[in-house]
Amino acid sequence: MTFQGPPPDSDRGFDGPSYPFYISWHAQGSAEYMIQPATFSLRQSGSGNPPQPTEALVQGTVWDIENIETGWQCWPSGGAKEWRSNPTPAQPLPYPGPGFIEGLKIPMALDQNTIACWDQAAVGAWRGFCQIAAAIAQQAPQNPGLYPVIRIVGATLTSTGKNSTQVPNFEIMQWVPQPACFAPQAQPAPQAPVQGFEQHPAPQQPPAAPAPVAAPPAPATATAPQWGAPTPAAAPAAPAPTAPSAGVPPAGAWN
Repeated sequence: MTFQGPPPDSDRGFDGPSYPFYISWHAQGSAEYMIQPATFSLRQSGSGNPPQPTEALVQGTVWDIENIETGWQCWPSGGAKEWRSNPTPAQPLPYPGPGFIEGLKIPMALDQNTIACWDQAAVGAWRGFCQIAAAIAQQAPQNPGLYPVIRIVGATLTSTGKNSTQVPNFEIMQWVPQPACFAPQAQPAPQAPVQGFEQHPAPQQPPAAPAPVAAPPAPATATAPQWGAPTPAAAPAAPAPTAPSAGVPPAGAWN
């Protein structure tokens, strides 16, 4: 994959409406939110939810490489944000002009049921993505239908021309089947009867016995599955994990 070098600019994040959590790279850190330099944060979607430090990308997240979006963003102070998507990540648009910086939108699975999006325009974030994109492009043909588990393994202090920034260094841990949270959520359309064949409804399983009303629900004790572990076909779909009081899922759900 070939990418143009980004022009130097300050970090600017941008949101989308369709993800419950957002990931950001903090090259310089944030004293306000107690986020260390060269680390990631995780923020719950919604106005007023602050970013919180996260170890999710240190433990490893699954990247939805089928739905990566790249492009150019211009967001002047006090002005409206402008985003211009590239035709594909490997086909960048020409540099639009002053004020634009390259950005990315990468859906990631924190566990089988929790999806977040690294949605950011920043020099360090972009350069880190370009580096791992080359490894993804090289390994993807040997792993058809699979998704990479990627983790951060440090950062490199890099000059931008006007100042410096921290570029995240990534590595691919393994390739795994599609996490449940990447699957389309739309209900399947009812199938029309096939002419010449009689259709019979599938046998229904007997309903489970109701839980005692007075008893509180038992705490979950099952160990989270490891990346790449097969999901039993007969197991019911797991409910979405309960987030902590701050709304941010714990890191290391797959380890």
